Amino acid sequence: MRTSPALVLLAACATIPPPKPQPPGSRGLRASEHMDAARDQDEIARERATYPDTRPDDTSGRTDQLLIGTPWRRSWDTVADHERLAALHRSQAAQIHEEFEAACAGRSERDITVSPLVRYGVGGTPIPDGVTIFLSPEAGNPDKLMADMRCHRAWMMLQPVASMDSCPLDLTGLTVEATGSKEGISVNLRVTDPALVPELRRRAAHDLEQGNELRASSRAR
Repeated sequence: MRTSPALVLLAACATIPPPKPQPPGSRGLRASEHMDAARDQDEIARERATYPDTRPDDTSGRTDQLLIGTPWRRSWDTVADHERLAALHRSQAAQIHEEFEAACAGRSERDITVSPLVRYGVGGTPIPDGVTIFLSPEAGNPDKLMADMRCHRAWMMLQPVASMDSCPLDLTGLTVEATGSKEGISVNLRVTDPALVPELRRRAAHDLEQGNELRASSRAR
């Protein structure tokens, strides 16, 4: 049984992996996912480069060919397309690593991996476009607190998205505003998309619960 060229073409196109679904509020592909996508594009490019060209020369004298009055040539290099996509994914992965290094240089692993909202959060309340989280004074001065949150947010882009889907700092379109005094600190978290407000509040509640468990565990030791 002969395989038609159309079926062969469809089989070749089927090797392109479908895009991975992103959770609500995702900031996009993580560094590891960009590298996986780059490897996928490299493999597709190799397949395209080695796949035989089975198209016959057109000597049929078809009317649509006869209507062309002057010789012409056009080209479309799908191999180059996939190579460009692979390079783009590698560049985006490198940018994520660079942003992490810039935000977290000189910090300990504990300072990076535990969100300040978890470590210092003592309560919270909803606001129209997000949530306010109250932190203990131990969170530090405004510059330190904002830098700690920025570092943790950058670090999350190096982690699997599934392990970070309950952190409010990992939402897209997030704005952060912190104010404080000797009594304590309040952090306003807002999102630009109204549909993400419930998700932001859910994640904030998760961080506060996680913080309570962390402190309870420390006291029990």
